[in-house]
Amino acid sequence: MAVPQTQHTLIARLRDPSDEVAWARFETGYRELVVRFAMKQGLQQSDAEDVAQAVFQSLLSAMQGFTLDRSKGRFRDYLFRAVRNEIARQSVKRRPRAASEALVEVKGEGTGGRACISIEQAADQTLECAAQKAFEDEWIDHHFRMAFTEIRRVFSPDSVAIFERLLAGTSIESTAAAFATTTQAVHKVKQRIRDRMQELVSAQIAEEDG
Repeated sequence: MAVPQTQHTLIARLRDPSDEVAWARFETGYRELVVRFAMKQGLQQSDAEDVAQAVFQSLLSAMQGFTLDRSKGRFRDYLFRAVRNEIARQSVKRRPRAASEALVEVKGEGTGGRACISIEQAADQTLECAAQKAFEDEWIDHHFRMAFTEIRRVFSPDSVAIFERLLAGTSIESTAAAFATTTQAVHKVKQRIRDRMQELVSAQIAEEDG
């Protein structure tokens, strides 16, 4: 499926701190992603809101010199690191010192040698992988929510309700009966909305990653 190209993507526009329209779109679109992720990392909502505010404030300066380098990852990877760093700064939890002093041995890759890392470092790596997976899941949900907002705007309420029932796992036959329509009509609604969702998400990602 072809992805619409934009001359200036939203992320590229953020390099201009005076572009209030771009910044408003960015913060409106991504605040919920940051807050929801921070809460899943154990923060209360008020603390998660503080994290979001601090992240957007820091990005206002950092984005002026930002250039998307695909060899170093995608924009969402950059955003993930910014959010994780802010959560770490605001966290008051500290692991016991004793944990950082204990060592475990791991085999050196491809050499048969051994390298020593702390239990704390090993735990940090595990937590980081889990956090990155959680952020990726939240990022997917974020683009789904954005696309579905547009779906609700352009499709009829009945079509949206049918699609939501199907997403919830209701069979096509039961959905058709509930809306007093045919299974063929339900199939058509499903296909139309699914195709439009794919177009919207692809366009959103293209605008995000350029």
